[in-house]
Amino acid sequence: MQVQVTQIKTSHTPLLDNVVTRVPSEDLEFIWSQVAPLIEKALDETYSIKDILYGLANDRMQLFISWNDNRVESAVVTEIAQYPQAKVLRYFLAGGRNLENWLERIQEKIEKFAKQNKCTYLEVAGRKGWVRKLKGYKMKAIILSKEIK
Repeated sequence: MQVQVTQIKTSHTPLLDNVVTRVPSEDLEFIWSQVAPLIEKALDETYSIKDILYGLANDRMQLFISWNDNRVESAVVTEIAQYPQAKVLRYFLAGGRNLENWLERIQEKIEKFAKQNKCTYLEVAGRKGWVRKLKGYKMKAIILSKEIK
């Protein structure tokens, strides 16, 4: 019996490098193991990682990622808030590496999503350092927190 040996060439696929996208809730299972550690670093006492997964899976929150070198490089979680006079898309969790590689592009993707969903403002809830990194944003308020015992 003759056996034919076939060699499969694999090559680096540049089309999948430096991708910034919103992750549909039905695709969470495929990348959650890479996203969760990035998000966990940004969590405080108000949410658990299970709360975030539940919100994303039920489309109450949105997940935007950057993908580079066959792995998730960054993750940003947003939610839409409906105030009496405005609909706002709020960034409230972000984590990752190589900030300069993805921040501007992920902002553009999030802003486009906000416009498509008829939001009139963007908000960022985060650490003070974001003021220097996010172009076009101004500090409107400071959130103070105190645990009640």
